[in-house]
Amino acid sequence: MDEVVGLLTDRGVGIAAFQEVGFDDRGRSELLESVRRRTPLRYVASYPLHDSSFFPGRLSGVAVASRFEVRTPRQYMLPNPRLRTRLDGKEIQSHDKGLVSVAVPLWGTTVNVTSLHAVPFYLFGRDPDEAEFKEIWDALAGELGRRATGRLSLVCGDFNTDNRGLVLSSDSLSLNSSFEGRPTYRNKSIDDILHGPGFTFDGAELIDNFSDHRACVATFRVAADVLRTFSEEP
Repeated sequence: MDEVVGLLTDRGVGIAAFQEVGFDDRGRSELLESVRRRTPLRYVASYPLHDSSFFPGRLSGVAVASRFEVRTPRQYMLPNPRLRTRLDGKEIQSHDKGLVSVAVPLWGTTVNVTSLHAVPFYLFGRDPDEAEFKEIWDALAGELGRRATGRLSLVCGDFNTDNRGLVLSSDSLSLNSSFEGRPTYRNKSIDDILHGPGFTFDGAELIDNFSDHRACVATFRVAADVLRTFSEEP
């Protein structure tokens, strides 16, 4: 927890998205409570999705933390392909995965923020672009089309694939990658922050940490003329 708090504080992060957040059986997260208490990110929305793979009796899920107010939180569960395999002598199956999204009122308009976690197909020896899994990617694109279509949208998450086209091929989405081609996990680019056209990408950093995924930190600017356009819209 200290490392997470330190990263958020040292980098001056305004909005953070988390995957594999630990929760107790009542949906309480020590990590998120620590972030709220020890950083300026005091507004939180979360979604405990499945039983933890590491700690019996606990849950795991996704979350968004923000120093700005969050509104209209929405939880969405992706279709579960019910994959099975054996790992370290034990049978495992694919957990429920999904996303949580929020609206953040800023600059007289709204920033839409999503934190997502997709199925780790590689763990089961499968390719995410197999025809069998098209339903999952279509469902994800459809949900993002309902929540991330605004020009000021951020979609942060572990896509568990380096093929962004599985999501971004949808005509309803106008999102750009911040980290495509940059290794975030085992030399693969599976984590990303997608941003809408209202944001100007101003730099990115990958940070090694206690997790086996590198932390993705991106900076964005919003031009005055973009904000003026928003304020003039009916």
